[in-house]
Amino acid sequence: MRFFYLEKTDPDESTKTRLYLLVVIFFVVITTYLSPLKLIRYFYPEMFNRDSSCILLNITGIPCIFCGLTRSFEELVSFNLVNSFYYNPSSVFIFTFLAVLSLSIFILSLYNYKIRLVSGKKTFIAITLVIVTVWIMNIIFGHH
Repeated sequence: MRFFYLEKTDPDESTKTRLYLLVVIFFVVITTYLSPLKLIRYFYPEMFNRDSSCILLNITGIPCIFCGLTRSFEELVSFNLVNSFYYNPSSVFIFTFLAVLSLSIFILSLYNYKIRLVSGKKTFIAITLVIVTVWIMNIIFGHH
């Protein structure tokens, strides 16, 4: 069963891919350390009656799939895997997967290739199962 395949691209599209990838990585790193949620917390303190900036957690008491990822990323960058796992148990796997994927996209773009996802029912089911599993891990084992 194939979830993706490689597709040949032209050099201009490969350059754009590398640029987009670098912009996304820059945006993620900047928003991790300069969180806009701090401003929202300042103006709407009643939405954040807990220590978390997660709106879903504050309203329902149920953590979202992303709860703890920012703190986990900060710990992972400091090479503190235990604390990273403590804030969101699936974070180490998520960040490792994203790092490998980003590096693969970058290297493939150097050779004018791109990754194309196979759209279909099996791909959708596989992605949904991964997301639900990660969310359940965060609900059961995550620090909230």
